[in-house]
Amino acid sequence: MFKFFWIRSASIWLAILYILLGLLLLLFPAASGTVFVWLLAFGAGVYALVHLWRYIQFRRTGVSMPGDLFLTVLPLAFTVFALLWPQAILSILPLVLGSLLLVDGVGKIPLTYSAAKVRSKNLVPLLFSSLLPLLLGILIVVNPFQTARIAIMIFGASLIADGIADLVAYIYARRYSE
Repeated sequence: MFKFFWIRSASIWLAILYILLGLLLLLFPAASGTVFVWLLAFGAGVYALVHLWRYIQFRRTGVSMPGDLFLTVLPLAFTVFALLWPQAILSILPLVLGSLLLVDGVGKIPLTYSAAKVRSKNLVPLLFSSLLPLLLGILIVVNPFQTARIAIMIFGASLIADGIADLVAYIYARRYSE
């Protein structure tokens, strides 16, 4: 189970990416916030275009796919809104980022529980890797209306800590492969 986890979702590259992204967010929070919103808008725009293409392709074959049309309009509306008013998106960013940290922490709890059941040597890094984002996510969600800059910096620091914890867990997993 642990090898599957490290191969699939928490590889060393993902941990390094967390650390690098965290450093950018921590050192350049204002620019990172705007760039983050632009990247979200770009991703939503690409998603919308893919579904628009699918919708058109299915219409050519005579098949109606209203779900694809819906999945075009909603992300496209978000794209336009995010490009026109990035500060509005940034104002809710703390709640979103805190929620993402909560999901990350909660998602690692079953793995930590499994490690505790088998008394794995990876327990401490896994526990840290699940509790740190969970606690920081709670901290952010409890105070969602603080400035976006502080939330971005906290999220950056959390990504750095989460990446370091994942690297340590990865090193332990390789050293004490079970």
